[in-house]
Amino acid sequence: MIENFPIHIKDSDIELLHQKIKLTRWPDEVNDSKWSHGTSLKFMQDIAEYWVNDFDWRHHEGLLNKIGSYKFKTSSGLKIHFLHSPSSNPDAIPLLMTHGWPGSIQEFLKIIPILKDNPEVDFHIVCPSLVGFGFSDKASEPGMSSKEIAKLEHELMLELGYEQYVVQGGDWGATISKWIAELFPEACLGIHLNLIIAWPPEDGDPLEGLNKREIKGLENQQKYQSSGYGYYAIQSTKPQTLGFGLNDSPIGLAAWIIEKFHAWTDDENDKLILDLDEVLAIVSLYWFTESITSSFRIYKANGQFGFSFNSIKAPFAGAVFSNEIIKPPRAWAEKIYNVVQWNEFDGGHFAANENPEILARDVINFVKKLKL
Repeated sequence: MIENFPIHIKDSDIELLHQKIKLTRWPDEVNDSKWSHGTSLKFMQDIAEYWVNDFDWRHHEGLLNKIGSYKFKTSSGLKIHFLHSPSSNPDAIPLLMTHGWPGSIQEFLKIIPILKDNPEVDFHIVCPSLVGFGFSDKASEPGMSSKEIAKLEHELMLELGYEQYVVQGGDWGATISKWIAELFPEACLGIHLNLIIAWPPEDGDPLEGLNKREIKGLENQQKYQSSGYGYYAIQSTKPQTLGFGLNDSPIGLAAWIIEKFHAWTDDENDKLILDLDEVLAIVSLYWFTESITSSFRIYKANGQFGFSFNSIKAPFAGAVFSNEIIKPPRAWAEKIYNVVQWNEFDGGHFAANENPEILARDVINFVKKLKL
């Protein structure tokens, strides 16, 4: 069953957020301009003032409602919140776009109108919130992995009348999209990812046949493993413990999330390159829905990857951004995917938010290649 779900956070909840921010007890700091020890103290103090005095949650709430906010009760009993922007053309291509952590469906607010307004391909666009994220229900039992979420998203698409569709995703959305292509090959018309997970062959030289640019790109993962992997270790082992602090402190929550928006876009800069209001809207959604703890659980459910290395037959497109946390070469990806399009761009991990026009154009070009 699908129902309208207009979003409206109570005024009292917004006021409580402001009160909690004002009560922050600030830590000391040993840091540098590149946030080598974590989120900058001065940056967060500026955030606190802006969040209370200038940030307008009602504006961002309105953006979600304008696109179309709904809930779907799955056969599991869990309700999934999703945005739905259908085309007036009944023959339009259904496109399922799935976010990851620490993002949300808000990442797609800029790319949806670009995709809808293009004159070349008509889309029905569906953007679900993952189980445990935002306004989607929280699972009451362990094990809500990318594979299980893929099953629920497929169920949603069928309920909407979309028996065949294209999937697109980054971060955990990439693993969920891969699972849909693997579990429901008859439904998956194509798979477009802006985070590609692939590993070198088990035998032989993993660098064989790679050019200098591809070898250089492998340094991104080495950097991530050496200086940015701590959050993953915590969230995949003891997510509940972390939740006590972040569910109670909005500044703690913001510092934890914003550090990723900084590190995974341009960590050579001492400020955010993403729009501050858009980032604070995502943080605020985690706060108002008290979903930070439940959002961590996908890490524990997925273990190391949340991903199978079985090959898939659906046509595949990879959009590889220069500051992405992992950048496998095309030769590795071809061991798993049926690659029909592979493009490289400047930019970071949150492509739909940071580079919506580039990502939209890549999706459009891919769908045109499918000749549906």
